[in-house]
Amino acid sequence: MEKELQAKSILGVTLFVTLLSVSGIALPYPILAPLFNEGTNPLTHFMSLPKEILFGVIIGIYPLGVIIGSSFIGSYSDRYGRKKVLTLTMFGCSLSYMLTAIAAISGSFVLFALSRLLTGLFEGNIAIARAIAIDLHPTINKTKSLSWISAMGFGGYLIGPLAGGHLAPYGIDVLFFIAGLVCLVATLCCQLLLPNSINRVIEQEDKGSSLVLLKDRSLRQFFILYLFLMLGINIYYEFYPLWLVEKFAYNPAQIGWATVLITSCMIFSSTMLNSKIEKKMTTAQAGLVGMLVVTMALTIVPITSENNFWMTFALVGFGVGIYNGFLTSYISTAYEHKAQGQLMGMLVTIFCVGNLIAAGIGSLISLVQVSYSIWTAALCIAAASILFFRGHFKLALWEK
Repeated sequence: MEKELQAKSILGVTLFVTLLSVSGIALPYPILAPLFNEGTNPLTHFMSLPKEILFGVIIGIYPLGVIIGSSFIGSYSDRYGRKKVLTLTMFGCSLSYMLTAIAAISGSFVLFALSRLLTGLFEGNIAIARAIAIDLHPTINKTKSLSWISAMGFGGYLIGPLAGGHLAPYGIDVLFFIAGLVCLVATLCCQLLLPNSINRVIEQEDKGSSLVLLKDRSLRQFFILYLFLMLGINIYYEFYPLWLVEKFAYNPAQIGWATVLITSCMIFSSTMLNSKIEKKMTTAQAGLVGMLVVTMALTIVPITSENNFWMTFALVGFGVGIYNGFLTSYISTAYEHKAQGQLMGMLVTIFCVGNLIAAGIGSLISLVQVSYSIWTAALCIAAASILFFRGHFKLALWEK
């Protein structure tokens, strides 16, 4: 009973820290697309480059930082302790957001881009939250705890954009200062509320960054399909605000509410549907269903009207909530002999590689028509679904 209570306490604090952290990350999100679309801010004028390209650089340089950071953060949490590394990276996030606010005040595009890169270096720490959730298994069911971690991440993307959309009139610098304060609160929660017991050292088969895991052929195969999946969802998530601006002339507050719709559906599926689905399907079957739902919804999005697009956005949310909970549990179980911080770091790295590629592909496609970006996202997730079906159901590359 005492062990169960301690596990629930650790999970509760981790969930709260994840919610605070992601809320801070997502707070400035709704203002970036309108800011670069209007083209009146000094940040949107640099070397006479098109504002679409500058927008792509800003949304792309952040995941570049996360790629670099996440490839080591998860692995370091195995070697030096979950609490230590999580606390340090949260404090780094806070400082880097403050620097971003200073860049916004000065109107320096270069400083703004560099500070976004620095922020990304510290924000691969969602891998640590997932690793903590996995460490609590079997005291707390792995799929359940991972789904709740996902739900808190989605909750951050609900609270952050909603607050950011309504705080936008006060200026982008204010948003980034607030994001820094939120991350500072999360830092204090890590230091004061998480027990030192989670700092235990985890033995790694392959020391180094998370990418050393790719020496395993079957993990390389999973890397490819997960990259397609992350590429697709990132193209959609990075460019649907621009689609809403161009097609329906949405303002930051309206974009924030659209994001609320998507993330509410993600949270509902993570906390309510997944536990029911787990009783009916294997983790592999459920993960595939989630991907197929997202593929279908994204195919329809560009041809929907302003009165009906919310239904397709809701389907995207449900699908993401399903696959996000089950695929993470699936790969963790299939490679339970690996250091989980390192493994979760690999997944975050793949997510951000997809984010970076999505920024480049999406910005180029949006120069023609932003709707084509949404269809490209659908094709990528369809490809991931096919690769997963082939790898698991046909070739049995992964055990679970």
